[in-house]
Amino acid sequence: MNAARALLVDGRAGEAFDRLSGAEFARSGEPEFDYVFGLAALASGRPAIATLAFERVLAVAPDYAAAHLDMGRAYYALGDLERAEQSFAVARSRNPPPDALATIANYEKAIAARRDPKRLRLTGYVELATGVDTNLNQATSASSVAIPAFGGSYTLGSASLARRDEYSAATAGGEAQYLIDDSTALYAGGDLQLRDYLKQNAYDIGSIDARAGISFADGKNLYRLGAGYNDYRLQSDRYRHVATALGEWRHGFDAHTSGSVSAQYNEIRYVTADQRGNDVNVVMLGAGLSHVIQRARPVTVFVGAFAGEERQERERTDGNRSLGGMRVGASLAAHEAVDVFASAAAQVGLYSRYNSLFLVRRREAQYDLGLGASWRFAPLWSVRPQVSVTRNDSNLPIYDTMRYDVSLSLRRDFR
Repeated sequence: MNAARALLVDGRAGEAFDRLSGAEFARSGEPEFDYVFGLAALASGRPAIATLAFERVLAVAPDYAAAHLDMGRAYYALGDLERAEQSFAVARSRNPPPDALATIANYEKAIAARRDPKRLRLTGYVELATGVDTNLNQATSASSVAIPAFGGSYTLGSASLARRDEYSAATAGGEAQYLIDDSTALYAGGDLQLRDYLKQNAYDIGSIDARAGISFADGKNLYRLGAGYNDYRLQSDRYRHVATALGEWRHGFDAHTSGSVSAQYNEIRYVTADQRGNDVNVVMLGAGLSHVIQRARPVTVFVGAFAGEERQERERTDGNRSLGGMRVGASLAAHEAVDVFASAAAQVGLYSRYNSLFLVRRREAQYDLGLGASWRFAPLWSVRPQVSVTRNDSNLPIYDTMRYDVSLSLRRDFR
């Protein structure tokens, strides 16, 4: 029993269930055994077995408040909302502690939401930030580069070198979700982002994002189909727009582990005549896995991989690009109100066309690191310090870059 409880605390519910199931026949009818066995069954994605275990507990100990609460959780997982509500009502009548009352209230809200098939849900946020960007134009820091086609080195102008500046930024967005029934929902949302540099105003950024789609839940599976549009601006002038279509499948393996598979298509089009040669169509495929390690301070870890192809719409200097990469990350609940997070990513790209100036096919490896924290100092309010590092390692020196971005943001959520 103690070993099984320890496994549950560590988030290893499947192992706890396997350990206890061998003793179920011999110890069935013992309230403590049946209760822990029910918890293991519920946490490992076996709610039907959990209800049987909790029924045995309540047959012997009808005033066992925790068993009533967890029976309600099991019925909810099975979609039996009426019996879930009844179990939560009994648990509430037993004067449970505050944390149990909060759990009951959350489930009662979820039941009410599932019973209202046309409920409109609105969320939003506003965020202000200030920071320092060491390479806002994503350029090389080398003052001269060798160009083999010309047989010598050439000095780059100041406009071609990395520029550093401080900035202020503002972001706002929201999303509406319309529940058609308890498994199908429509969603639509948008975001507005602004970044103003203190001195380098030619690089001031504005971005408008819009998205819409439909989601469908089926047991442990969630399917999403959607479309999006991005309008990217420099100094308020239209610079680039991106149209997106995407599909995603998410699967919950158990209460702590989920995975996803996605496909995305982007059409990237530049507005200015001198950039239209960079127009591309992009197809991306991705997969990811997320797991919550249950401990005194839960840790969420994720890993993902992706691959894709950029196809030139016109005659791009370096041609098409094949790319692929991986992402990993973790988030730690360091305190009740503080989360610490870190992420790393690597992406490789190989271009199809022989570059006539550098006499090679362009190839690159980009590495990204991120580190930060989020402090929820009041309900719906948070402060986030963050550092990000991007290194682009290219065999064409003009694309060989390093960038640091250090920022502090204040966010207000609306729900």
